[in-house]
Amino acid sequence: MSEQTKPRSVKKLVIFGTLALCIPIFLVTMAFLAVNSDAKNQEKYKQQQADIIARIEAREAAEKKQATEQGAIEEHAVSEANTAQ
Repeated sequence: MSEQTKPRSVKKLVIFGTLALCIPIFLVTMAFLAVNSDAKNQEKYKQQQADIIARIEAREAAEKKQATEQGAIEEHAVSEANTAQ
């Protein structure tokens, strides 16, 4: 009976030893992948943020230009009205 116990305990020891090595390797691998994925996501986020800021600035510049042109047209109309009187 003791002959069967030794191979079983050795087999269990090998299984647990393998698990004990695989679990930390798995955790380190997952952490590495998470860090890489996070870095890529941060880069995409910064690029999207820069694009949004550029679009907002372009829209504000267009609105300012339109307001300036509208004001010039109104001033021109007022000056013509004053000249006509």
